[in-house]
Amino acid sequence: MAGTRGIARFRGEQLNNHIMRNNHFDTNNKINESYLEIDFSKHREILENTKIDVFVQVNDRAVAGVSQLDVSADVGARPVATDVSVEGVVLSEKVQLRIQGTDTPIGDTDSDVVYGRLEENSGQYVLKFYSMEGGAEQPYTFAAGSENIDYRFVIRTNLSVIPVDAIVKGGAGFVEGATDVKAYMNLIQLMKDIYGAAGTLDHDGNANLPMSIQEQIDKEQTDRSRADQEIRDNFASALGAGMLGVITDPNYSGLTVQAVLTDLAARIKSAGDSNDARMNAVELKNAEQDNRFAKLETEDEEEVFEAIGGETEYLLSKGRAKDKTVSLAINGQIQTPGINFEYIKNGNGEIIGFNFTPETLRVVDGVPDVVFVQYKKI
Repeated sequence: MAGTRGIARFRGEQLNNHIMRNNHFDTNNKINESYLEIDFSKHREILENTKIDVFVQVNDRAVAGVSQLDVSADVGARPVATDVSVEGVVLSEKVQLRIQGTDTPIGDTDSDVVYGRLEENSGQYVLKFYSMEGGAEQPYTFAAGSENIDYRFVIRTNLSVIPVDAIVKGGAGFVEGATDVKAYMNLIQLMKDIYGAAGTLDHDGNANLPMSIQEQIDKEQTDRSRADQEIRDNFASALGAGMLGVITDPNYSGLTVQAVLTDLAARIKSAGDSNDARMNAVELKNAEQDNRFAKLETEDEEEVFEAIGGETEYLLSKGRAKDKTVSLAINGQIQTPGINFEYIKNGNGEIIGFNFTPETLRVVDGVPDVVFVQYKKI
């Protein structure tokens, strides 16, 4: 029998009221939802307070010969979103334009994409058209024979009332920058990185560099390989020692790098041979001291064991323990011999393990009991 009281464990009544804090819980093992009672339908304010920007699309508007449209009827009575927390029309976002019924963007004379911006005045909304010219935003007027357009603008709403088709119809139809290759595919930036600040995109299909980048790379590899070989050849010649700053000295006669290194190596070996006997004696002494240290270090021992579940005893795996030198803890709680467990001893009276019968080690919610033992090793 395991003493008189079994394994020591915490009881619920040992925990005082109002002492649980966040640091008592494991952040890597969250409390399961089955233990929480939350009525999410009563917390709709979470959705209402979470704002989201979505597109509203308007189709088939005539734009031939105009630079702006009155779109008050399309926008409706929506207010202006004056802040990220205010719902309404987002005037700061571009209005995307496409040829009616297609995903085809509209380009100006040099292939910059044409877009719109909404302006509001006393509840009236005007859609004005623009494109980039010379790196700056400029008004754009559609030609007299231009096709009708579809457009979409941005509104700020919240998750509780977001339209059911907002993602499908508002986020998947238009493809921003499909024809504006210079601005949206960063070709201008790439060109300046290659040619410098004065570089240009000529659109004529002819190279501006006198030598292509690949040819420059190939030439650099050839030149570098030739230069590296020249350095190696010089080091191997009579010039090598001088290139490293080696001067004539009576202690060696070589002038090449190899000759100087060979001379030094011979001198070092000669000096080393004379010390071999002393070094052997020192190494022997160190080995003897290492053996003494190892014996001292192994006198104190400790073991850790994680339960599989159902064990009624634990046997020491690293040696036998001296009597009256053992500390045994289960899950951090020190266990008392004769009360929480009994020693298991061999025929010589040496401690070889611990008996918990009729108690057993357990695994609760996937977390095993942990046995920790410290002792003086025989």
